[in-house]
This record gives sequence, C-alpha cells and structure tokens, in this order.
Amino acid sequence: MPQRPRNAVRLLRFVERHAPLGAFKNLLPLYSLRAAAGYFGTGEAVEPDGWVQADDVGKLDEQMFVARVVGRSMEPRIYDGDYCVFRAKPSGTRQGKIVLAQYRGPADPETGGSFTVKRYSSEKVADAEGGWRHTKVTLSPLNPEFQSTILTPESEDDIQIIAEWLTVLGRA
Repeated sequence: MPQRPRNAVRLLRFVERHAPLGAFKNLLPLYSLRAAAGYFGTGEAVEPDGWVQADDVGKLDEQMFVARVVGRSMEPRIYDGDYCVFRAKPSGTRQGKIVLAQYRGPADPETGGSFTVKRYSSEKVADAEGGWRHTKVTLSPLNPEFQSTILTPESEDDIQIIAEWLTVLGRA
C-alpha cells in the first residue's frame, strides 16, 4: 500500500524547566507514550521530551499533546511513524472516535502499561440505579490485517482511555 506524503515535523528540544514562548499557542509538547500516560493518566508532573511546531492544527489548549505512533494497525488514516495530536481527558461520548488507550492489566504492574491507538465502540445497558454500564467495549484497528481487542465488564478496568486522537501532525 503506498504511503501518503507527510509534512515534516519541526521538533524543538526541551532544554529549560519552563515552557517556551509559544507553548500551547503554536507549540505542543511531545511526550513518549509512557510520559503521556504518567502525566495525563495519574497526574504526575512529567517534563515533555520536546516541543513540536503545530501551526496548522488550529486553536491549541493545555490538554493537547503530540505522540509518535508506531505500527500499521490504523492505516490508511495513521501510518507507522506518524506524529499525532491527541487531547487528554476526552469528555462526552467516545463512540466511533479514535483513542489512545493504555493497558494496565496484571501483566504490567510496574512498567506503566502498553499503549494502542484504535477506534472505540461500546455496547451499554441500563442499570438498576438509572444509569448505564458497559456490556462490551471494542478497540478496533482500521487495517483489516489486525484484530480487534474486545473488553468485557471483567476486563474493562485493565484499559484506560488516555486521550482522543485529533489529527496527524506529520512525520520527522
């Protein structure tokens, strides 16, 4: 499958303790996925790996960050090596959206978990208290060569949705 052309990503190395001039105006922090999970998942203060020029993304805010995606499961929308813009702590429905999810199951108690970018869908039923509960959550690849991950109520707590995917910024 031919790859689409990508914009070059301009990376500014992180050399100061404070955010640079332009942070969240035309620059977004670049996190390793482990750092993104630490900062956005548990509230720990983690310094970014660098800053990325993000002039073409639109209005930026402090919930936005950039992470590099590795793998082919989201082709043709996201290619291996793409730098993607995410928004942490997504609100509202996740149904049909592409999300960054962190696996924190028994096999990963101290590593920070592993990460995946997939399309989210869920099935819900009403509960006795007038709310709802998930009966099934599916994290699906766009590339048909890869399998979906299906979570049941018993395994749902093993996955945490870290962020919502917004766009591909480009490639280094």
